[in-house]
Amino acid sequence: MADRQHFPSAITEAVSSNTACPDTGPKAETTNIFLLLQRNITIESSKHVFSSIVEYILILTLMFAFSAILYVIYKSYISPVFYKKELTEVGFDHIPQGPDKGRRISRAQASRRMGSKLPPPYPNGWFAVAETRELKVGSALSIDALGQNLCVYRGEDGLARCVDAYCPHLGANLAVGGTVRGSCIECPFHKWRFNAAGTCVSLPGSDIAPKGVSIRTWCVVETDGAVWIWHDAEGREPLWEITDPPELKEFGYRGRNEFEVSAHIQEIPENGADVPHLNAVHSSSLLSDLGERYPVLHEIIGRHVWNADWTKSDDHTSLMHITQEYKVLKYDLARIDVKVTQIGPGHVRLFLKTSVGPFYIVQSVTPLGPLLQKVIHRVYSPAYNAPVGAFLVRCEAYMFERDVTIWNSKRFVSAPAYVKTDKTIRTFRNWFGQFYSEHSLGFRDALQNPLDW
Repeated sequence: MADRQHFPSAITEAVSSNTACPDTGPKAETTNIFLLLQRNITIESSKHVFSSIVEYILILTLMFAFSAILYVIYKSYISPVFYKKELTEVGFDHIPQGPDKGRRISRAQASRRMGSKLPPPYPNGWFAVAETRELKVGSALSIDALGQNLCVYRGEDGLARCVDAYCPHLGANLAVGGTVRGSCIECPFHKWRFNAAGTCVSLPGSDIAPKGVSIRTWCVVETDGAVWIWHDAEGREPLWEITDPPELKEFGYRGRNEFEVSAHIQEIPENGADVPHLNAVHSSSLLSDLGERYPVLHEIIGRHVWNADWTKSDDHTSLMHITQEYKVLKYDLARIDVKVTQIGPGHVRLFLKTSVGPFYIVQSVTPLGPLLQKVIHRVYSPAYNAPVGAFLVRCEAYMFERDVTIWNSKRFVSAPAYVKTDKTIRTFRNWFGQFYSEHSLGFRDALQNPLDW
């Protein structure tokens, strides 16, 4: 009886014990296997995803590197670099941003005091009016320069020519809708045709061309990647010739940078004779301006150190020798030796010797107006350092922008407070004076609007 009385409680304890303890039967083993499998799948999936990401990143990196190499090759050998800045894009950061910034810049330029006794704005010499690459056979360009409206065209014989823009018949602009016929330019209005000498040689409805009808022609030379015309206030033939340097035949064209500058033309080449400005304006690193803002970083980031000398020749040329070193702490890096030849008022040739090979840069300065200059730098180099040449187009532009920022807001000082280090500026101004002559158009006359009624 006693055993029977204790039997229910034993069953209850057994049931309770079976409920509280983990299941160690087949079901529990299946669950554990499932959890282990799930963990292994998760780990393997994570490894696969990570491996795929690494592989994907590697592929993307290789694709990016390959694309970058192709782009460098393309810009170095096939499509040269072109970097351009309009007048309002440089030197006006002090004017607040906004929809009326252009108007504010115009107001600042209009109220700017340009100084007194400014030299004539259009000196005598050779000036670039078009890019050789852009003047195609059979095409004509409308050019405004040197206080003139010009038509520059390339005949079907491949020669570049320049004439006054307006037809003497009824004043149509030959460069706007005109047609190149052989070596002639044909007026778009009544089809009068003018030959290379500027003489009218034919017109519709007449077997004989009118006598004494002609347009003015300009002496043209094509070199250094540009079409140059001779401007002389006295109407003289060219006082000097310009020929191709050997480097132009041996090197390839890597590109150009182009700026519009609000200044008198004389101020731009005068920069070369102003030797002290090199370290004052161009010492900060092109890599970063942090050294300028935080002098303690100046030596760490690096700086450009310049040495130069300028001398005038007895003719229409002047010479300058420049050495530039990039200094990081006590180390001199990237030395560049530059020989600069100024040829007349608007033509400069720079020959660079560097550790990665030689380079050739041509600068042209062309007056678009009395106080508006177009400045272009064309860069050439051998094929083996073409990528560096393409890069140099921008580097040179960034350096030049520092000067443009100053020119766009300064005034011309005819009688500076010279100090000892400015002696080359005085010498330069005396030398540059040879490009003005008795009938050079005065600055005030050049400012007159010919359309005033």
